[in-house]
Amino acid sequence: MKISFRQANWARALLAVMLLAGFGLRMVDLQDAPFDFHPTRQLRDALVARSLYYEMQPSADAAIQDYALSMRNQVSELEPPILEWLVAASYVAAGGEQLWLARVLVALLWVLGAWAVYELAARANSGLGVREAEWAALLALGYYLVLPFSVIASRSFQPDPLMVSLMALAAYALWRWAEERGWRWALIAGAAAGLAVLVKAVAVYFMAGMLVAGVLATIGWRAALRHRQVWAMAALAILPGMVYYLGAIGGNTGSYVQNWIVAFLPLAYEPGFYVRWLSFVGDFLGMAALFAGLAGVVLGRGVYRWMLVGLWAGYALYGATLPHQTLTHNYYHLPLVLIVALSLAPVFAALVGAVHAQSRPWRWVFAFIALAALAFNGWIARNTLVASDYAAEVEYWQAVGAALPEEGRIIGLVGQYGHPLRYYGWRNLSLWPVTSELRLAELRGNETDFDAIFAMRTTGMDYFLVTSFNQLEQQSQLSQYLYAHYPLLLDAPGYQLFDLGAGNPAEGEG
Repeated sequence: MKISFRQANWARALLAVMLLAGFGLRMVDLQDAPFDFHPTRQLRDALVARSLYYEMQPSADAAIQDYALSMRNQVSELEPPILEWLVAASYVAAGGEQLWLARVLVALLWVLGAWAVYELAARANSGLGVREAEWAALLALGYYLVLPFSVIASRSFQPDPLMVSLMALAAYALWRWAEERGWRWALIAGAAAGLAVLVKAVAVYFMAGMLVAGVLATIGWRAALRHRQVWAMAALAILPGMVYYLGAIGGNTGSYVQNWIVAFLPLAYEPGFYVRWLSFVGDFLGMAALFAGLAGVVLGRGVYRWMLVGLWAGYALYGATLPHQTLTHNYYHLPLVLIVALSLAPVFAALVGAVHAQSRPWRWVFAFIALAALAFNGWIARNTLVASDYAAEVEYWQAVGAALPEEGRIIGLVGQYGHPLRYYGWRNLSLWPVTSELRLAELRGNETDFDAIFAMRTTGMDYFLVTSFNQLEQQSQLSQYLYAHYPLLLDAPGYQLFDLGAGNPAEGEG
C-alpha cells in the first residue's frame, strides 16, 4: 500500500544546506596531492584514469600514450574502470589532466547518495510522526556527512564512495518498491544494486542481504518466487557483476578469491580477530555510534528493520570472509558508514520524540547540542585535511623520476607499490616485495627463499632502486647482498640506485 509522505519546507531547506555544507567540507585543501588517505589505491586509479585520458586524445603523442598504457598495465585489474573513465572524461572537459577533479566528482557522488540516505530514513520512520522522522533523518544524514572518516574517505579517488552511494540509492528504491510494489522502483532497486556490485564486487554482500531480507519481509518467500518484479530485480542485481567478474576478468577473480579470501580464512577462526575487528572500526566510526546503530535495528519497524538486518548480516559475513582486509584497510568499512547512519535513524526518531515532549527551552538546548556535535566533527575533519601539505612529496618523486637512467629496466624496493614514482615521476619499474608481502607469502605457503626470490625477480633487470630505507633495514639479507655485490650508481638523499649490470653476484657465495 502506498504511504503518503510530504516533506516540510523547513526540512527541504535544511537538507539543501547540509548537502551543500557536506560537499564544501570535502573541497577543503582540494588541490593537495592524494597522500592523505591510502595513496596506493588512489594513485592506482589515477594511473588508470591518465591512460584512459590519453586514449581519449587522438592527437596525443603516441609515445606518451604507449607509456601511460604500460604503467596502467602494471596495476592489477580489480574492477571495471567506471570511475576512472568518468574522471578521464572530466580531464577532457577541463582541457588537461587535473587530479583534483577526481575529488570533486567523488564528493559529488557521495553527496548524491546522501540525499537517498535522508529520503529513506525520513520515509521509513514516518510512522513515528513526520516531524520526528524528518529531524531523525537530518541527524542521521549529519553522521553520514560530517563523520571525519566519512569526509576523508568519501573524497578519495577509489570506487568505494561510488559503490556506497549506489547502495544508498538501491536501499531507497527497495523501500519505495515495498511501499508501492511498482515496476519503476523494482527496476531502479535492481539496477542500482547491480551497478554497486559492478563498481566493486564486495557490494554483493550488502546488496544480497538487503534485497533478500527486504523482499521477504514485504511479500514472503512464496509470493517472491512467483513475482516477476522480484525476478527482474534479482536479474539486474546479479547479471552485470557476474558477466564482468566471472567472464571478462574471471582469471583475476579466481586469483583474488584464492589469495585474499581462502588463504586468510584461518584468521577468522581466532576469537581475538573479532575483538580486534570491533576495536578497529570503533576507532574511526565511533564505538557509541556503532552500538547505538545496532540498537536502532531493534527500534526499526517492519520492512525497514529487516533491510537493516540484511545489511548488518551482509557486513558480518563480509568481514569474516575477508579477515585480512578487515583489520588492515579502513576504507573496506566505508559501507558501514551507510549502515550505521540508517540504523541510527530510529534511535534519533525516538530521541526527538522524547525531546519534543519537553518545554521549548529544553528543545533549544537539544538543538544546540546536535548542532555542536555536527560542527565539532566537521571541524575535526577540516583540520585533519589541512594538517599536512604533500607538495614536497610530489617534488621528491618527480626528482627521483628525473634522476633515473632513461634506458634499462629497473626493479625497486619502493613504497606504495611504486605508484607515486609512476604517477609523478613518469617512470615504470618492477617491484621488490616489502616485508608485509613476504609475510603474506609465508601465510600462503609460497616460496620465501632469498636466493630464489632475488634470482627470479632481478633476471633481465639493469638497476635496483631503493627509496624505502626502513624496508631495507628490515630486510637485512637484501641490504647486505646489494651493498656487497653491486656498485651504487646514484646515492642521493632519499634514494639509492644500484647497478645490477656492473656487479658480481657470484662473489662471496658458496
